[in-house]
Amino acid sequence: MRRLWHTPWRFLLMMGTFVPIYLGYFWLWLRHFKFGWKVSGEKWSRTHVKNAARFYRLAVRMKGGLIKVGQIISTRVDIMPPEWIQGLEGLQDRVDPLPWKRIAKHLTQQFGAPPDELFAEISHEAVAAASFGQVHRATLKDGRDVALKVKYADIDMKLGCDLFVFRCAVPLFNIFIPKVRLDVIHHEVAQALVTELDYRKEAEHTRMIGKNLEEIPGVVVPKVVDEYTTESVICTTYFEGIKITDTEKRREAGLEEKAIIQKIVEAYAHMFFIDGVFQSDPHPGNLFVRRGPEGLELCILDFGQVKILPRDFQRKLIMASIAFMGRDVDGFAKAVVAMDVLSEKDVETAKPLLREFFEELYELSPAELKELDAEAMKEKILEVVDRIDGVTIPQDIVLYGRAFGLLAGVIAALDPEVNGIIVAKPMIMQALMRPENFAPLPAAEPEAELAAAVPA
Repeated sequence: MRRLWHTPWRFLLMMGTFVPIYLGYFWLWLRHFKFGWKVSGEKWSRTHVKNAARFYRLAVRMKGGLIKVGQIISTRVDIMPPEWIQGLEGLQDRVDPLPWKRIAKHLTQQFGAPPDELFAEISHEAVAAASFGQVHRATLKDGRDVALKVKYADIDMKLGCDLFVFRCAVPLFNIFIPKVRLDVIHHEVAQALVTELDYRKEAEHTRMIGKNLEEIPGVVVPKVVDEYTTESVICTTYFEGIKITDTEKRREAGLEEKAIIQKIVEAYAHMFFIDGVFQSDPHPGNLFVRRGPEGLELCILDFGQVKILPRDFQRKLIMASIAFMGRDVDGFAKAVVAMDVLSEKDVETAKPLLREFFEELYELSPAELKELDAEAMKEKILEVVDRIDGVTIPQDIVLYGRAFGLLAGVIAALDPEVNGIIVAKPMIMQALMRPENFAPLPAAEPEAELAAAVPA
């Protein structure tokens, strides 16, 4: 009953934020586009800052899907004003864990017996907690150490409420940016969030990426324990390691930053450019290291946010990446048209701007390139996007870019003196030039292709 009352309360709080945001924009839109009254850029900027702050406060208070949506909004440089991008960048998917009593009740419902009876040992303290669930360490009766990721019992209801409000808001807000199909973006985001709540799907993704990365020495993906995995609980082997941002413990273990960076880049270059299946949330909490029998071991955790690129789209992305690495403006423009980022009519307008961007980037001295961080790169991209009409970035590229941005942040946290672009370039080029990236595409349906990719 408590959860049922929570939903209308959540709905009212969201409406109490969204209605003022909408009315503020609607009044400025009427003044500027319908009445012909001049609205200064400063006025628009102040409105953006105020409304981004409103959404930020609501997301921090309500958590759930709002945190996730806010994080996605902060990556949509093609449709959101810079004030919104900057205002929501600080949203973190960290929450206080629920009391063990509520988690134990949920586990009992899932497994049909109290968790203290099912496991040889289970910690009542969570080792991690986020918007959708929390993690507890346990030991199976056969002695294996495992991690239990438990979905909150009421999160489906909360996310359903959030997505309903956004679905209602999409056509209303679309009048402000008529060139963009917000309903398509909403559908993609909703589908990704609903999939993240299905832990059986996450188990499939964990197995898939684990199999894909087997050929890279020292990269570990936890194994799924099927008998304790349901739609609300995923059980995997436990990795006893060091969080990559824990400098003191890393150095005590004798793990060098540059070796860790190279291993991270190698693993993600493989996911991006060879497999076309990547974990799109590589923040420091999902990356652990340790010294194994044969040297450094990197463990990648949490496959709730995984993107599987269609083979044809991945091929186009690879062509764009090769053109970018080779400073080929014409080839890059052709690739982004193929990916529906630009229309044919916008290409000629875009080419001089792309050429200017490429020249500015590649004419930097080694010292200047070293100073170019992910934030500066994003600012340069924003400047180019802002000068071209009709740019729409597909959600596939948004997640790809978000993962790149998070990786750049991880590399900077490990060693601010290392330039991630220089470290990554040879590994990216090696992955891009793999023969399979140039083989003819199989004539398979996407569903059949995906089914074949998931190991039995």
